[in-house]
Amino acid sequence: MVLLMLILPLFTWSYAADRDFDVDFSTILTRHISLRPPLEMEQPTFERIVGGREARRNSIPYQAGIIIRTDRGTFFCGGTLISTLYVLTAAHCLDWAQTVQIRLGAHTIEENEPTQVRINASRWVQHQQWNRDLLTNDIGVVELSREAITNDNIQIVNLPRRSQIRDSFNGRRARISGWGLNSDFSDSVSPVLREVDVGVIGNFLCNIYYFGGIRRTNICTSGGGGRGSCSGDSGGPLMIDNIQVGIVSFGIGFGCEVRWPSAFTRVTSYLDWIEMNTDVSIRS
Repeated sequence: MVLLMLILPLFTWSYAADRDFDVDFSTILTRHISLRPPLEMEQPTFERIVGGREARRNSIPYQAGIIIRTDRGTFFCGGTLISTLYVLTAAHCLDWAQTVQIRLGAHTIEENEPTQVRINASRWVQHQQWNRDLLTNDIGVVELSREAITNDNIQIVNLPRRSQIRDSFNGRRARISGWGLNSDFSDSVSPVLREVDVGVIGNFLCNIYYFGGIRRTNICTSGGGGRGSCSGDSGGPLMIDNIQVGIVSFGIGFGCEVRWPSAFTRVTSYLDWIEMNTDVSIRS
């Protein structure tokens, strides 16, 4: 994983035609931004631990796979269906995007499964203050070119209520899901949807690990046992009690299995932004 030190426009609003396209997963690139530790720190040794399991087929019906075509290659990210027309993801997933395709109802992401629906995006928007240098405001939304039809395999995720804005969620058990790399030795996305149970830690502790890079708009999980998010999981959900409280954002440059916390965009910090940029109404 590499921290890309690029200065990008703070606001991106893009359009693309609704046309189908195929993807060669042998060449697809994963998206995951990471902080590099100070050079004087030694890389910790670690034992290879695969920190998750294959999810039961279509048991996470709000999970979306996102294919992003750019002039730098084709990238893969995760996301969640927040209405029949909008998918929530990380802002960094949409950097340089030219064409975006959403896959819903998927388990084996590379296959054209009977449950899988593919819808191209009509437009996408990154937070107007997304900053790749500081890794702040890492949130974006994708508008579908047509409405998704919900069923047992495709459903809308539950977002937090406004009454939960002050909830830190510290000490709570949570779940991350995605098609990201399942170890630091993997070189491609997982063919099947995976999930892992993690514990939420306080931002003060997380900030010690991240050299002051954690802000109140982040939420972190511990990384205990080598469990956490990895490249390709970006934009996917952190769930507590079937409510999405986080969006996979960044990790540490050492790797995904080094027992370092994973950092997420805190969804409760962006409820107004989500409401202003989508057709979603946030509950009180």
